[in-house]
Parts: sequence; structure tokens; C-alpha cells
Amino acid sequence: MRLIHQFFVGKSHCLFPTFFLTVSLSNLAFASHWQASIYDLLAFPEIPTATFAELNSPGLPFIKARIGYDDIYRKKVDQQTTLTISEQTNTLQLNLPFRLRQTSHLIKAEAARNFSNFDNLSDQTSLVSRCQITYTNFSTLWAMAYERIHFGGGLEYNWNSAPFLINIISFPHSEDELTNKYFFDLLEPTFGEELTNTLHVNQIGYSLWTSLPLNSNYHLGLAIRATDFDFHWRIRYINTGQEAALAGQRQIDLPINGLNHYYRLALSSDQGLVRDISVTFLRNDFDYFIDNNPPNFTDLDSLGQGYIDREGYAIQFTLGEKLFVISGGLSYANYESDIFLSTPVLGFQLGILPIFHSAELNFSYGHSFSQQIGLRTNFNWQNVNFQAGALYSHTLFDFWLKGEAKLMMGIKSDPLDYPYKYSLHLFDLNAEAEWRRGPLGIIYTFRQLIPSGRRMDDSPIRFSKKVPGVEYTYLGGQQHQINLAYYF
Repeated sequence: MRLIHQFFVGKSHCLFPTFFLTVSLSNLAFASHWQASIYDLLAFPEIPTATFAELNSPGLPFIKARIGYDDIYRKKVDQQTTLTISEQTNTLQLNLPFRLRQTSHLIKAEAARNFSNFDNLSDQTSLVSRCQITYTNFSTLWAMAYERIHFGGGLEYNWNSAPFLINIISFPHSEDELTNKYFFDLLEPTFGEELTNTLHVNQIGYSLWTSLPLNSNYHLGLAIRATDFDFHWRIRYINTGQEAALAGQRQIDLPINGLNHYYRLALSSDQGLVRDISVTFLRNDFDYFIDNNPPNFTDLDSLGQGYIDREGYAIQFTLGEKLFVISGGLSYANYESDIFLSTPVLGFQLGILPIFHSAELNFSYGHSFSQQIGLRTNFNWQNVNFQAGALYSHTLFDFWLKGEAKLMMGIKSDPLDYPYKYSLHLFDLNAEAEWRRGPLGIIYTFRQLIPSGRRMDDSPIRFSKKVPGVEYTYLGGQQHQINLAYYF
């Protein structure tokens, strides 16, 4: 498909920009935090639960106030920062264990107000924007243990909104005269140079879990999590074309609905070398519809619809004693998609024949296979408790992309039928230090994610282009948090 090369060109062997931009977008769909989104994308999802060990040895109740700064992604061109994605977090957490007759209980609650910032006004790209997305998150769970039986449930609710402006700096151009006349040259009068956007996202999640004793050492547990995702993106622009039926204030609505299911079966123990062995099944379903809000019958009702589905499983284990804990796992996921996109009517030929273009894209097949191994340790020195860990993950994304453009007015296009394969390596380094004196505690947490990898196919589809002689630097993946704790 020759038109693809107008948008996806170049060659990149460094996954830092592609990886973190993808994670930032998928963060809205998979989790309330970008780092949790990463492992969900690698098919290692989390199900928030309270373990039997937490109920059996709960420790002191506490209240924590946390502030944090996440340097998610920064791009530099010739030592000048051109693109930044960052997040500021503000969280209040309550942990309340208590006993009631012969039962042990645990209540957890967390409220957060996070701000994600995006700025690429200095980047050499066609679309630039500066915006801040406000996330409001609330989660709570309750768990109870009676003798050696334990169960509980949790609720999560996330909502966010953001108004922002996208400026169009440049429009694509082709060497083909027909493509310019009936496609690219019509884009600027159709959409103008500014897109006014509003974004609303709501997500609600439910968790249930239970475990029963098998013998004196092991429990068999089942955990279920379901999340419902509702995304609405509204785009307003001004059509300045010569066609009166199309000109004026225009609006596009893009609703996306998602439903995620996770099921985890685990064998766990409070004693011995084997801490946990689990199998997690996952399924994610997302579908979209683009409402064009046509001013009259001359334009299209819809600019596209489709779906992206994923299902898979993960096998994970945890081994450990007092000082060291080793974890690892394998995961597999299968992807399916059917995507249809169309332009609005860009104009008319001979005054009556509408000009618009569309394209279809799907995965002929799509798979990911991941491996993971990690090590954690903790020790005390005077009034300070130290924890440190390292986690290595490797994922192979293997897709075959098939697409076909349906272009009008004699514009030619070749079908898209190419492989797309990435080998991703992710290193996750983290450390935490807690100073305790009496009822007060101060905790500092540091985390660094380092992605790297390479393209494994010879497809002409590329997502970035580097200018010879220009120095590109990619930074980010870093998190800093400070917690103030009161134990009572």
C-alpha cells in the first residue's frame, strides 16, 4: 500500500520511543497506572487481592500519604528536549486489620489524584499538542479469614477528563498528482489547522477471591477480576472548504467500549520454598464506532468501526525464604482485530460525486510470547528497612498485518500484506527504604524501567524516521515516590 509510506517510514532499532508511547496510550484501557499497563501488555496482569498471610500476620494499621513523580518518556533532538510525557501522583492509603471474635479482617482503601502531562510543541512532527489529563482513582477491598479459610472482594473506580488542542503543522504530500488533487490537498480545508478535543474515560473494576486449605501447608485459591472501560473522545474542527454543505463547525465522536476478564488459579503456601504457583487466564475486548455527526445527507454517518480482542494465559511462580525471593513466569496471548476507517466527504467531483477514502486493516494472525524472571531481597539496618528487586522480561510480538485501501478518483494503492515482529527486552529495577521511629515512618521508592529490542522482520512498514546527522536521545521510564506513614 503506497500510501502507508506517506505516514510510516524510516527504521528504528531502539524500542524506547515506540514502547513508552504505546504504553501511555494503552494506560487508559488496561490500568490506572502506566507501569501496571506495561505488564498487562506483556500478558502478566495483576489481580488486587489480600493474601491469607496478610490476614494471619497483619502488622499494625497505618495511614500513608504518598507523592510521586514519574518521568515516563523524554525525547531529545541535538540535546534539546522536544517531547515529554510525565505523571504526578498524589495518593492517600488506609490499611486497617482487626479481629472480630474468631475471624481476622482486613480493610484497604486508596484514593488518588494523578496528573499526566504531554508536551511535544518543539518536536519535528505534523501534530503538536500540550495537555494535562487528570486521573481520579478510588479502590477498596475487604478480606476475612476464619481458621484457614479466607475470602474477600474489591472495587476500583477510575475516571478522568481532559480538554486539549491539537495543532496541525503540516499535511502529507505525494509525488502522484491525482493523490494530491483528490486526497492530500483536500485535508487542510476539511480539518483546518486546529482540532479542539475533549476526552472522558471511566473504568470500574470488581475483584473476588477465595482460598481453601489442601493440607497443613498449602492453600488452593481462585481470584476473578472484571473491568468495564468506557472511553469517549470528541473532536471539533472547522471546515473551510468551498462546499457550503460541508463547511462550518464540525464534530467527530469516538466512543470505545472495553471489557476485561481475568481468572487466576493459585497454589500458595506460608511455609517452605514454594510460595506460589498460579495460572492466569485473560481476555480483553475493545470495540469502537466513529460518529461523524453529518450536517446533512451529503456526508457519511460513520467514519469507521471495528474491534481489537486479546486472549491468553500466564503461568507464574514465586520461590523464597527469609532473605531472597525468586519469581518467574511464561505468558502467551492471541490477538484478533478488524479495523475500518474512512475520511469524511472531502469535496465533490462535478458538483455531485462525493470524494472520500477508506481503508481496512486486520491481523491475519497476532501472537505474543513472554518470559519473566526476577529477584527480590530485604534486610534491616538500625531503624531502616531496605527492599530491592530486579525483574527481566522478554516478549516476542509476532503479527501479520493485512490491509486494503479503497481510494476514489483513480488513485492507486497496493494491498498491505506484511509481517511485523518485535523482540522486546525489559529490565525493571526497583528499591525502597523505610525509616521507622515510633508511630512514624518515611518511605522512599525508586524504580527504573529500561526497554530495548529490535525489529525481527523485513517489512517496509516503519513507525519512525531519523534524519542523518541529527542526534536523537530517548530517556525516561523512571519513578520517584515519597510516603509519609503513621502507624497506630
